[in-house]
Amino acid sequence: MVKISDAASAFKTLNGIICVYKPPCVPVRQIKHVIVTNLCKDLNNLPDRPLEQRVEILGETNKTMEVRIVPNYADDPLACGPRYIHDDFRCNWATHLGLFSSGILLLGLNEGTKLSYHINIGRPTRAYKVHGQLGKATDTFFWNGRTMERTTYSHVTREKMDKVIAHMQAAHQKTMYQLSGLHMESQTTYELAAKGLIRPANSKLPVIYGLKCVHFAPPDFTLEIQSVNEYDKYLWTLIHDLGVQLKSSAYCTGVQCIRQGKFNLEHALLRKHWKLQHIIDNMDLCRQILEENEQMLLQRSTHLM
Repeated sequence: MVKISDAASAFKTLNGIICVYKPPCVPVRQIKHVIVTNLCKDLNNLPDRPLEQRVEILGETNKTMEVRIVPNYADDPLACGPRYIHDDFRCNWATHLGLFSSGILLLGLNEGTKLSYHINIGRPTRAYKVHGQLGKATDTFFWNGRTMERTTYSHVTREKMDKVIAHMQAAHQKTMYQLSGLHMESQTTYELAAKGLIRPANSKLPVIYGLKCVHFAPPDFTLEIQSVNEYDKYLWTLIHDLGVQLKSSAYCTGVQCIRQGKFNLEHALLRKHWKLQHIIDNMDLCRQILEENEQMLLQRSTHLM
């Protein structure tokens, strides 16, 4: 635990990356606002520097005058306002999570915004648990959409689902190599894959690296997806397409990000821990993780053209 002595030294340590857990139906901007508000409140409650002093000269000018040093009340927080306000902080996310998604969210504070930018450029893979339900299709492919159709799902078994998911994963991997412009069985393609994960040069092009079913209890099921450049609506569409290929229908009921690069749920701060002491400790933990995994900032993996 990093010890906090005063507000000034605590503020100087707030430069880095923090990992928080984003609740569903809470915008990322609101999370930033809550965190910065809590930091300002906790910093203003800590012991601060002494008030500035001013020189005061008293007495008649034709006699010996008295010179004394008195507190400068213009520097008092009651007169000039709180020491720390929202404008003193810069905060930005490394990768965005949609409104209805939950899970790991990396935020950069002050000088840490540079690190969040490099993480975004490096595009580390993210793992999701995507929950779905069979038997219904909506116009948005999510639970809050308008129901478009209802179908039976009694014919859907775990074996059929695993088979369809395997075909979907193979199709995505084939597309990944096709986008590189190389033949699947060529030596160049082998050397390209041996260097590491192949990432698209276009940051708006989703690529799926892994797809499997980790829970199946009809009509509910859960998929674990490893991908890059994904977004919430893309994952919703994936659930819808899975229902169609199963000759039924399906819609997404929830999306949870469980891992981003080397950060997992164990490193994420819950909402009740969005306080100064916990944030400083978490920032130190994230710094150690980034030092041990420099590839998150300096991505050496091959990118698709």
